[in-house]
Amino acid sequence: MAVRTRKNLVVDAEKVRELARRRGTSESEAVRQAVDFALAAEEVMAAVRELHERGGLDDVSGRLPDEVVASSTSS
Repeated sequence: MAVRTRKNLVVDAEKVRELARRRGTSESEAVRQAVDFALAAEEVMAAVRELHERGGLDDVSGRLPDEVVASSTSS
């Protein structure tokens, strides 16, 4: 587990409360989860960009709708 450090952040208290309520967690845990989610989203987007730069994915099993296949081959 990573070392936790107290940080003073200026955030929208209403949004943090609402996020914690929706997740059924404390406000601190909701913020930690939001940070983890943001970091994971950046990793996913980096992987998507890399796939795009390499030409995308091939539909080897023929399961993608025709419009998806057409749009990926038109680039």
